[in-house]
Amino acid sequence: MTDAAGSHAAGGASSRPLIIGVVADVPDAVVTEAAALGVELGCPIVFATVEPLRYSISTLPDGSVLSMPLDPDVADTQEETFDPDLASHILSLVPDVRPEFVARAGDPAIELARLADERDARAIAVGTRKPGFRASLEEFLAGSIGVSLAHNQARPVIVIPVAHTIEGHDPAKRAPASDAS
Repeated sequence: MTDAAGSHAAGGASSRPLIIGVVADVPDAVVTEAAALGVELGCPIVFATVEPLRYSISTLPDGSVLSMPLDPDVADTQEETFDPDLASHILSLVPDVRPEFVARAGDPAIELARLADERDARAIAVGTRKPGFRASLEEFLAGSIGVSLAHNQARPVIVIPVAHTIEGHDPAKRAPASDAS
């Protein structure tokens, strides 16, 4: 059911990946629901993180990027890497999927769209923000990544809601179907 490039459903698998944007504290439902959708679509799955406090200065031949901090007083060039703890957590949630992990730097909506263009992605999936005053303020100031993606590029955008996971209902932990006897 899987191969080295990503997860494929039985039947006509697509080489066009599903790009899934994640952050360090991504709710499990975003990972499991988006990965399940990718499997059902027969798409390779690419989990991507974007460091918003840095910007890309060059792309290396292997597709990784070098970045610099937004702070002009810090001259710190570094290669962006996907957080190994986040990758391990994702793999524990979707053990039957062998995704690719990609790290970028810059505006998350722009970088996810750029990655989707580079890979000719089938779609981009992101989660909503967790509810709360801080998240609402951040969204007001910075805008929603999902909304920005939907308005500024041509690929389908899938938004996985997370408010219900805070309230205790998590589709990632589905109950087995009951018998209707």
